[in-house]
Amino acid sequence: MKLLIQNCTWIHPGEPYSGETISIRIRDGKISEIGQQLKTTHDEELIDASGHFASPGWIDLKCGKGSPTQPQNETATSLSVAAAAGGFTSVQISPEQKTIIQSVESVSYFRNYANENGVRFIVSAAATQNLQGCKMAEILTLAEAGASSFSSAFPITNARFMTNLLLYMQHADTVLFHSSWDPMLATGQIHEGNVAHNRGLEGIPSLAEEIMVERDISILHYTQGKLHIPCVSAAGSVQKLVQGKKQLPGLSFSVAAHQLLFTDNELDSFETVHKVFPPYRLETDRLALIEAVKSGEVDTIVSDHTPLHSDFKVIEFGNASFGISSLETTYSALMMAIPDLSVETQVNLLVNGPHNVLGIAPYKLQEGVQADFTIFSPQKVWTPNENNWQSRSRNSPFFGRPLNGAVIGVITSTGYHPNPHLAEPTS
Repeated sequence: MKLLIQNCTWIHPGEPYSGETISIRIRDGKISEIGQQLKTTHDEELIDASGHFASPGWIDLKCGKGSPTQPQNETATSLSVAAAAGGFTSVQISPEQKTIIQSVESVSYFRNYANENGVRFIVSAAATQNLQGCKMAEILTLAEAGASSFSSAFPITNARFMTNLLLYMQHADTVLFHSSWDPMLATGQIHEGNVAHNRGLEGIPSLAEEIMVERDISILHYTQGKLHIPCVSAAGSVQKLVQGKKQLPGLSFSVAAHQLLFTDNELDSFETVHKVFPPYRLETDRLALIEAVKSGEVDTIVSDHTPLHSDFKVIEFGNASFGISSLETTYSALMMAIPDLSVETQVNLLVNGPHNVLGIAPYKLQEGVQADFTIFSPQKVWTPNENNWQSRSRNSPFFGRPLNGAVIGVITSTGYHPNPHLAEPTS
């Protein structure tokens, strides 16, 4: 593999070359030369990135349930190509697979899975046996096997067990991803508000999230350690987390990009494609999430990609599953929601934030390092369509809708992979 990326504006806050327009030469998957206006040779592929930005490869820390081991919804191959189309070169796999990720073999399987496009799977293993929230999984053994984090998948309601788990996990110096919502309050279909009342649907109150977030923060004050709360949706939760982070360096949280763009008004016509969990909430919640993103309080933006076959979505609303196919539109949803977001903040949310949450070293742009880049354009407009959709599942609300913010392509150890959504249509 011989590549030359010319005229890209490199963005990686706090690291060398950030803000500079440079060229990067790649040989056999590794950086061989960095400079300005490097000359191309006859035997290398030229990628002209003029007018575009490049950063270390983006990381998604929340890929939803059952992907990629339920082939009717997603396979490992379709997940990897959907991730690359969305600009992600690394995706954290959740433990809720056909076979729960709670053994050394299952961790190793995903860590070592060789996708043709070079997209890597990061593994979040089960924090509790069979994800039942009663007994700890083999935390130390799984961490040694390469699990990057541990997830509860479902809320751990036993506060004493949660306390012991956070204390024990400090021996592995790893982070717990906890689904912070009260299962006794979160039994509805959409956000508890006027739309739910008018349509006769059982609601999910913001309290379901806020009460568990407050409990988890209180426990973390006692235990210390590392706790990440994914996919926060309510303004009250944000307020508690922002205050908690001032005293707890191990506390972090993420927001799913679609939560920044939509409110519960989307559910007024019973469109199942918008049925997600946590649910879209009120405009005041959406604005609070946006403010937290702009102020730097949100640690990372995630896709919460939950691919679902039409059998699970194109049915009666009450029976439809929660979830949205979102890997390919995460960046665009972020840019549509916050069009004035600085490019440095974008990269912090998609690169530096995930690194910090997982406690891994930042990417270094230097000779001899493996190529791992995302090339993107905040201004470019594109329109998703089903013909170019890479995920096996079509539960997306964006088909036929022009979107701002496009991924141009990714570069991994296996080469340059342009975004298929930007390909010229064929007649």
